[in-house]
Amino acid sequence: MFILPKYLSTILALGFCLNLIAQKSIHKKDCERCIHGKHSSESPYTVNLKSELPYIAASAGLLGSGLLVKSINEEKPFTLEELNNLDLSKINKFDRGAVFNNSSSARAYSDYALMTGALLPLYFLSNHNTRSDFIPLIIMGAEVYAITSTLALNSKFAFNRSRPLAYNPEFSDKFRMGKTSKLSFFSGHTAQTAGFSFFMAKVISDYHPNMATGQKIGLWSFAVSLPAVTGYLRVKGGKHFNTDVITGYAIGAFLGWAIPHLHKKKESKLSIAPFNYQNSSGLSFTFRLD
Repeated sequence: MFILPKYLSTILALGFCLNLIAQKSIHKKDCERCIHGKHSSESPYTVNLKSELPYIAASAGLLGSGLLVKSINEEKPFTLEELNNLDLSKINKFDRGAVFNNSSSARAYSDYALMTGALLPLYFLSNHNTRSDFIPLIIMGAEVYAITSTLALNSKFAFNRSRPLAYNPEFSDKFRMGKTSKLSFFSGHTAQTAGFSFFMAKVISDYHPNMATGQKIGLWSFAVSLPAVTGYLRVKGGKHFNTDVITGYAIGAFLGWAIPHLHKKKESKLSIAPFNYQNSSGLSFTFRLD
C-alpha cells in the first residue's frame, strides 16, 4: 500500500550525490530564482520542537486510529464466489469506466511517478539557499508524508472499497483476490505525489516571493501535473476509480500546501524602537490592530 520504503536506499544515495554537487558550488552564492541572482530572503519558516508537537501528535493519532480501524474493519480477500457475484451496475457511472482498464505499464509508471514525487524535496540540496534549512524542510516534508499516509490508511480500512480490477475478468483470479483488492479509496499514490509536489512548489515560492511570473507558472504547472499524471496512471492500470484519485489529489495537495504555510513565521504586531525627543530618550512600543 505504501511503496516509498522500498526505495529508501535509492533516495538516500541520490540525496548524498546532490549534496556533493551542491558543496562544489557553495561559493558561487547565486540563485537563479532571485532578483539580480542574489538570494536575499531569510528563511520564512519556524521549525522547533514546540511547533512540531501538534503535527507529531496528529501523525501518531492518525496512525493509532488507522491501526484500530484496520483491526476492527479489515475484510478478508475476495473468494472466487464473491468475485463472480460482484455487480457492475452498483458502481456509479462516473467511476464505472475504470473497471475495463488493465495496463501493466501504467501501474509500473505510477510507481515511478510516486518515486519522482518523493525525490522532489532533494532539490533543496541543490545550488539553492534552502540547503542551509534542509533539515527543517525535510521535517516538514516528513510531516506531509506521515499525515497523508495515515489518512489513507484510515480511509482504506474504513471504506473497504473494492478496486476496479476486482470486477475485471481480464485480470487473473489470483490478482483479483489479492490482499489489497478491497483497499481502493482513496489513492495513496496520488495523495503522496500531490503532497510532495505541492510541498516543493510552496517552499520554493515562499523562499522567493519576488520570483518571475514565468517561473511561478512553470513551477506550479509541474506541481499540478505530476500528481494528475499519477492519478491517471492509477486509473488506467485498473487500481483505482476516478473518485479515488480525485480525493487523494485534493487531500495530498492541501496538506502539501498547508503544512509549510502553517509553519511560516508570524509577523509580530508589536514593534519596539528607541526614541530621542528633546532631552528625553527611551523605547517606544507600537501595537498594530490590523
